Amino acid sequence: MRKIQTYIVDSFTDQPFKGNPAGVCILKEELSDSEMLLIAKELGLSETAFIGILNEDNEYPIRFFSPVMEIPLCGHATLASSKVLFELEGKSSLCFVNIENLKLPIERNGEFIKIGFPVYDTVPKEVPTELLTALGIEEVINSVYNAETNILLLEIDSPEVLKNLTPDFNKLVKSHSEN
Repeated sequence: MRKIQTYIVDSFTDQPFKGNPAGVCILKEELSDSEMLLIAKELGLSETAFIGILNEDNEYPIRFFSPVMEIPLCGHATLASSKVLFELEGKSSLCFVNIENLKLPIERNGEFIKIGFPVYDTVPKEVPTELLTALGIEEVINSVYNAETNILLLEIDSPEVLKNLTPDFNKLVKSHSEN
């Protein structure tokens, strides 16, 4: 039986069972993509980070899996992972490298953690009507697209609009696959 050091860490809080939880698995040996996906499904959190073995460049490989797929970058799981390594190893800085070979330098300053995330350019982009319908949004204030992450960002009127959304996930998937 293989044992994997695993943690559940609540990011963005100093209180237990608050904030944004992420799984953190510290690997002593490589796992297949399917094994990491199964572990992420088992943990059932929005993301689980898998930290590889420190390499010769003093960097930790890191990968992120939701219960349904791998994702290239996850802020709260990066924060959770750095917290675990800082606690275990007592370092004041470290660097993760994600699946896209993006370096994420991280520093600890007392109880605070500073992460160097990339800044991506965006360009204006029309929102497909099918997407708005699937989300249940009648209008957006602004919409921009980033090619590196393949993400369409929508600015909506208020937090109340967001809170009251009742998306049709089947239509949402279909709207994405059609565009």
